[in-house]
Amino acid sequence: MILVTGATGKVGREAIRQLLGLGHGVRALSRRPEDAELPGGVDMVGGSPADPASLDEAFTGVSVALVVLAGDVAREAANIAEAARRAGTDRIVLLSSASVLHPLPHGIADEHRAAEEAVRRSGASWTFLRPGPFHANTSWWTRTVRERGAVRCWIGNNPGAPVDEYDIASAAVAALTRDGHEGRSYLLTGPETLTSREQARILGDVLGRELDFSVAPAEEVVEVFAGITGDRAAAVTNVAALHSPGVPWSRPTTAVRDLTGREPRPYRRWAVENAVLFAPDRPEGRAV
Repeated sequence: MILVTGATGKVGREAIRQLLGLGHGVRALSRRPEDAELPGGVDMVGGSPADPASLDEAFTGVSVALVVLAGDVAREAANIAEAARRAGTDRIVLLSSASVLHPLPHGIADEHRAAEEAVRRSGASWTFLRPGPFHANTSWWTRTVRERGAVRCWIGNNPGAPVDEYDIASAAVAALTRDGHEGRSYLLTGPETLTSREQARILGDVLGRELDFSVAPAEEVVEVFAGITGDRAAAVTNVAALHSPGVPWSRPTTAVRDLTGREPRPYRRWAVENAVLFAPDRPEGRAV
């Protein structure tokens, strides 16, 4: 039995679809299983990585787990690791973050580093998937694109190699179901280096619209972070890291191809498949 946490998110949902297609038994952990809308054949379990008491049932009979976390990542990973240890789970594939490779102090990176360390201590063999920015991050632009034909971004010209959630899920499935990935970490990227400005240009081309692009001042972004976390000092370091050039995920890697045997999807494909999200007078939806 393969357990998937974060089962209703973009990566978890797609990983479940692929695992079922390969004939694997899948159990999904969800805070609200009645609203999960997952395919038939999935063993649904109610619970959360934030609630240790709910995890023993989820891990019963589980040999392999795909761990996708949100919220207090470090604490949730510690809960997962302890439940996996009690259950004797053999393998954990953790969806971590490329931010752990960032050279600057970075609160988000510290959370994911702590999560990785917790999984290392679980006693299970482990694989860490470290994606850079997701293609679907640009779905944050839907409202302003629909209403004003505009993109306002936190970063303008710093390059990255954004990765498609489909490719992250495919990489996870490979690590879950094939040997040889134990004790390894993979920096997952897409096939091309793009700035946010270039992504906006591609999206506008797909939509047949010229999008107005602007970059929020760093001071404004700090205030947004501080408003979310309540920690202005941490907000400053996070924004400094966000704006630093030469991040480890700025150039494409071969990790997706190494894991899946095929090239990762380009951003343009994501834009075509999700163009409806940006169409005027359309309701907001979920990226595919």
